[in-house]
Amino acid sequence: MMKIEDVVLLVLIVAIVGIALWLLSGSPPDSDALITLALFVAASELLIWRNMFSMDKKTTVGFIKVKHDLDKFEKDVNNRFDGVDNKLVEILGKIK
Repeated sequence: MMKIEDVVLLVLIVAIVGIALWLLSGSPPDSDALITLALFVAASELLIWRNMFSMDKKTTVGFIKVKHDLDKFEKDVNNRFDGVDNKLVEILGKIK
């Protein structure tokens, strides 16, 4: 399903292409067309960057969750190996 931002971005891209083609035919004054093109390009860039930063936030949250799970796993593994280490020291003490 398309979001409103996606629709606005598509409309801006179509408007940029349309104005550029209209400018090639010589209809609008150059300065007006360039100002309009610059505004449309800036707006589309803002929408693209906004979308990229929202993906970055989601990715960051995902990596934080994974890091937390890995830290928890590391503690569990260390606790298990500490128990094995203690048993080995005890066995060595009995052997000597």
